[in-house]
Amino acid sequence: MRSPVGPATFVLASLLAPAIAGLAPASSQDFSITNQADPADAGRRNLLKQLQAWWDVHAFYPRHASQNDEGGTVNLHLVIHPDGNIWKVDVVRSSGSSSLDAAGLSAFRGGFVKPFPAGSPSTELEISLNYVLAHRHDQPASAVVDASASRRSFTIANDPVKSPILETMLQRTCTGSVVKEGIRNHPWYGTRSWVQAVFFRRLEDGTPWVKFYDGGETLLAPVSQVGKFVQWTGREEHPIRGVVFQYQFTVWADGGNKLSGNMEAYFYGYPSIGFNTGGTVDLECSTEVVPQISWTGLGVKPIQAPPADPP
Repeated sequence: MRSPVGPATFVLASLLAPAIAGLAPASSQDFSITNQADPADAGRRNLLKQLQAWWDVHAFYPRHASQNDEGGTVNLHLVIHPDGNIWKVDVVRSSGSSSLDAAGLSAFRGGFVKPFPAGSPSTELEISLNYVLAHRHDQPASAVVDASASRRSFTIANDPVKSPILETMLQRTCTGSVVKEGIRNHPWYGTRSWVQAVFFRRLEDGTPWVKFYDGGETLLAPVSQVGKFVQWTGREEHPIRGVVFQYQFTVWADGGNKLSGNMEAYFYGYPSIGFNTGGTVDLECSTEVVPQISWTGLGVKPIQAPPADPP
């Protein structure tokens, strides 16, 4: 593990997102930063914009926190290596809500930005994530909507969130690769394999599922929508005697018809694993809509659902 060098200091400010009429219960999120001093390296001056772009896709307000009228500010400490990977995320000041703290960690864990220029040091910074309840359960939603305020930088209003994947990629064939034990921006690490995914809604109840082909096998797995990204859990794998694990896949829209994502292994009956157990996902979705998937066309083995929102 490389040691971080040359921390950058950032002062952070909060913006209050307006309530959106007609939503009850409703909650909003914002991620507001005032950068008083650019990093010394001019090549990293857009780092905050990249973190903002990542937050815009990966931030979510936990259902548990919203239902229990929990709001607050989570202060995180990030360590970003020169290859652009966010290697460490820690809570340095709790919001007072375990759900909000977990959501803040989840938003940036496994994240990445563009690699720094050659020879650049690692960067450390602290950011404040503000989860603000636009209104509580016992209060009516505001009848006035300030549309201009909801579009301010570093602000996520409490609009209903729809996953671009489940809305625009529905019933489209997405093909690409997963790199097990791979590291983003390091193409020579890990084991690459071809995969295919088709996202669809089950006819019986409208719930989202994925038909996923990986490693010569096809499975049907339930999909959890968390904010703008989606998650599902793969088949059980037994690479080592006595060790059973499943990969959890997380993907998000990455411009055009591209989907990017991460994968993380969850082990059973094993206290710890001392090597990289994750990986990367990259998919390209066709524009042609495939015929309706037959629910009875494949044998369905019960697959563990992903954890989705933290409790």
